[in-house]
Amino acid sequence: MVQRPLTEEERLSANALATAHLDLVAHVVNQVAMRYPRHVDRQELWSAGAFGLVDAARAYRPETGIPFPRYASIRIRGAIIDSTRSRDWAARSVRRGFRELQLVEERFESEHGRRPADAELAKLLGITPDDLRLRRAAAVNASLLHLDQPDVDDIPLGERIPEQSIDRLPDQAFDHREMVGALEKAVVHLPPIQREVIERYYLKSELLQSIAESMDLTEARVSQIRSEAVNSMRAYFAVIYDGVPDVATDAPGKRSRAAYVAALTGQAPWAGGSADARA
Repeated sequence: MVQRPLTEEERLSANALATAHLDLVAHVVNQVAMRYPRHVDRQELWSAGAFGLVDAARAYRPETGIPFPRYASIRIRGAIIDSTRSRDWAARSVRRGFRELQLVEERFESEHGRRPADAELAKLLGITPDDLRLRRAAAVNASLLHLDQPDVDDIPLGERIPEQSIDRLPDQAFDHREMVGALEKAVVHLPPIQREVIERYYLKSELLQSIAESMDLTEARVSQIRSEAVNSMRAYFAVIYDGVPDVATDAPGKRSRAAYVAALTGQAPWAGGSADARA
């Protein structure tokens, strides 16, 4: 069914609805990003999800009785999946063709005790020897990474790919455990209401709207609590780690933030060079 064009009033209302629920996009991206490899750009996922949110706002009809966050989340997720599928169709086709080649080759080898010649393999696949060579070349181009090839910064790609085995990276493993410990400490020492919001939003992936309703607060207030908690944690990390951006001096919660950092670092608040100076 073709949707009728929106009136100017309906378009403005849909835009306002989408703007008010932008946090849904990040929420859904956080959920689906785990399904994709690390090279998939999360910003691309967010952009696709944002388009899905806009489409949801324009198609939403309150009379259905379905809450907009639930309806929009489904549309956002679908837009992200459709976007990644459209970008990956060629690579999947190549991989499927190469997998078929491997299966036929393995079957021939098990039956004849030797690898098939190209002409034999092509005949079994129902293609020409030239098509066989093209299929192999396409598979190589789709999957082979030249790890010794320098990039634009003259750094080999192999040096940019991190080692995944913790056993081979004891220093990094120690740093990771230390950072996780610092994060846990930072969350535990937040004021109770801030800790609840941080745990529910970031660790349990709850929506701000749901958190606000259960805490009998407005969504705007919960968002403010989350921001103040994040700023406090960032101020603490700026004390113990190099390179962490400072919190803006005019950010809300300056005194409570300084007291929080002082409690975690053992520094006296408001002293020279203290947590407040950083926060």
